Amino acid sequence: MNFQEYKERIPITSVAESLGYQVNLKKGRNPLEFKHADGDTVLIDPVKELYYNRDGTNDRGDVIAFVKNRLTRFNVSFQHEIVGINKVLQSYANEGPAPARNYHVPESRNFDHRRYEVAKSSLFKLHYLSQERGLDPETIKHFAPFINLVKDTAQASGRPYENIGFPLTKPGSNEVVGWDLRNYGFKGVAAGSDRQNGMWIADFAGKPERTLHVYFGENPIDLMSFYQLYKNKLDVENAAFISFGGGIAKSQMKAALSYWPEAKKHTIFDNDYQGKMYDIAMAVHLSNKNIPLPEKKADSLLFKLPGKEFEIAIDKISLKAFETASGIRSGITVHKATGQSNGVPFKDFNDIIHPKNNTTSQQKTFRL
Repeated sequence: MNFQEYKERIPITSVAESLGYQVNLKKGRNPLEFKHADGDTVLIDPVKELYYNRDGTNDRGDVIAFVKNRLTRFNVSFQHEIVGINKVLQSYANEGPAPARNYHVPESRNFDHRRYEVAKSSLFKLHYLSQERGLDPETIKHFAPFINLVKDTAQASGRPYENIGFPLTKPGSNEVVGWDLRNYGFKGVAAGSDRQNGMWIADFAGKPERTLHVYFGENPIDLMSFYQLYKNKLDVENAAFISFGGGIAKSQMKAALSYWPEAKKHTIFDNDYQGKMYDIAMAVHLSNKNIPLPEKKADSLLFKLPGKEFEIAIDKISLKAFETASGIRSGITVHKATGQSNGVPFKDFNDIIHPKNNTTSQQKTFRL
């Protein structure tokens, strides 16, 4: 069989599941999210039979590319890459056509603000943020104008439950295009939310020309936690806090950076591989250079810039390492949670204040 026949015969989803990737249907519609126990996460379009990795590399394409980029995960021996790919694909082809699987992917829906009852938040009703996430009353009160209480009136059964809602808007607009929802044991996004363009914006400056600092994070609670820890060192009244959500779309980044072109940029992304790749993605966007996504190798990333190529070990990846090797200077200030609890490093700033960690004595380990 040739590669074209393999592509027509072998679904990417079947290969992913055989390697231990599990679909997360809570993430919703096409594409489907598949995650491995080691954290590797890919989005697969089961109709087009294409995939891409959420880590910002060039790990994307068809089933051939999926196998090529994961050859070390298969129990095959080979001297040349092309031989290994053929061995793997032939083993799936010999099993016969994979049975069709219905993942019950919900249809895409437009966001309908009319289905949600929205009320102003209060310190009392935001007790999840204090009791479960360790935010203090002053922090909650300061950010309360940018938080609502939301009920989904289209809930299938029972009385609509009131969740904490972080409104998603676009820079310069008050129109709500979605909700980032939180509560005890619950984390979700309102149906039809525009996650490609909408973001949570806590703008204390009010106008872009007055904004001196913009802080970008992955979720509102991380940003609020950062504020709580270092508010005495921040020029909050001339700042804006922006949450892109769990994944950053290029359209989100472009809109935000265009709206606050002169403000000092800060990143509050997680202290993990994905968070560090977000730092680099923002630096690349600010550079206005046509830089392709890096190529993911076994234990490093290969960056190809005009006239220059270099590799950075995955366990050494950081914006500083990227800027040193590339010569790019973005001007971004990176903030990462430091310290640990019970030998486990903090991944984000909420880890530092989270009640489970009881780490008051460790809150001074980070310097701005």
